[in-house]
Amino acid sequence: MSICLPPSFTPSFTLAIPTWNGAARLPQVFDCLGAQVGTAELAWEILIVDNNSSDATAAVVRQLQADWAETELGRRVPLRYCFEPRAGLAFARQRAVGEAEGAWVGFVDDDNWPEPGWVAAAIAFAHRNPDLGAFGSRIHPAYGAVPPEDFHQIEAFLAVRDHGEAHQFDPDQLQLPAGAGMVVHRQRWLDSVPESLDLVGRTADLMISGDDYAALLYLHRAGHGIAYNPAMVMRHAIPAQRLEPAYLLPLAYGIGLAICQLRFINARGLGRAAIALRTLVGGLRRMAYLLWCHGFSLGQNLNHCFYFCFFLGGALSPLLALSPRWGSWLKFQRIQALTTLWPLSQLLSRPTTPPPPSPAPWTLF
Repeated sequence: MSICLPPSFTPSFTLAIPTWNGAARLPQVFDCLGAQVGTAELAWEILIVDNNSSDATAAVVRQLQADWAETELGRRVPLRYCFEPRAGLAFARQRAVGEAEGAWVGFVDDDNWPEPGWVAAAIAFAHRNPDLGAFGSRIHPAYGAVPPEDFHQIEAFLAVRDHGEAHQFDPDQLQLPAGAGMVVHRQRWLDSVPESLDLVGRTADLMISGDDYAALLYLHRAGHGIAYNPAMVMRHAIPAQRLEPAYLLPLAYGIGLAICQLRFINARGLGRAAIALRTLVGGLRRMAYLLWCHGFSLGQNLNHCFYFCFFLGGALSPLLALSPRWGSWLKFQRIQALTTLWPLSQLLSRPTTPPPPSPAPWTLF
């Protein structure tokens, strides 16, 4: 569906929504986008990137376009759609940057619910900080079930971030904003980030994360600043299934597997060998410490198991960094089956809690 706009319309900001099989999730995102305030004088657009979905995403987008065009906001803000056949969030975000018409591109995943002032806060921050390469949001959780005890200790791994009113990131220590809610300068991304990243994001075959951090590290390497904007607030919908060990432990392992490749981005020559050795030894040392402290009772505590898997992935990450062909051998299920010392079976064999009804967008536990 085409949207009639003045011939001179040029958006300064593109809100990009990468989605994979997001037919059921996208309408809730648009409920939040339709409630955006403070944008009456701003030129922006919305771009949905369909990342090779196999559900009814395309049909849902067509209906969203028709409904959006009938709203007051929709008559000012174009809603475009494109298809990216390569599976992986990195490919979807790369396609979004290539297709965007705005000078700045903000990424909102299909399970993110931006607060009403998110777009206005993003554009205002970009105007005040024109030399940045990227900046991130404040992200609160919207849990679909009561989270496990002390879950706050690991929720940052699920893109839940609240750094208060001020924060300085440290890219050299892999302290960076989450890809969800991230805003990037389009041209600086195109100039700095390779068209094909080694880390492509979680796919159906392998839950290796780090694609968002990789892009940010390339921006950092090119000398572009990375900041935090506390005025950009969104909520991340986390369904009950993502609070279960069967999801969380492979997630932790996949995040760990990305560590060495991320550290390689700003390293050269023999420095990479030192990083690989340090990452291997550091992961093994931390695993040994957990086992020393908790022994086989480790399997009774979700947080301890989570960090055990994270450190295990980190220890093995040099293999993946030195040869991506190892990826097929480093799948969580294969490592789990081959490992003789595996204190996690108590959690992984626990019955999965059936999901409750979907919560309202404002529900927070």
